[in-house]
Amino acid sequence: MTMDLLRSIASTRLPKSITSPEDIDRVRILKAAGLVVASVPAPSRPLTLSGIEKAAQVLTITQKGYDELRRSCSSHE
Repeated sequence: MTMDLLRSIASTRLPKSITSPEDIDRVRILKAAGLVVASVPAPSRPLTLSGIEKAAQVLTITQKGYDELRRSCSSHE
């Protein structure tokens, strides 16, 4: 799920806009883990962490993110 999104991001040209609310949440997780550098919109209702959000922008994958991708790929072989 979150690693699937990271794999998808790695296979596209950056920066990449993410508009799905579920994927925006996944970008937050990737960013918090230090796997990507991204601009993520603040939730419109901060107490519930929900509401209409426009898009997240993934600017780059960090070295840690690439290391994690390599690790996850080698564990699937």
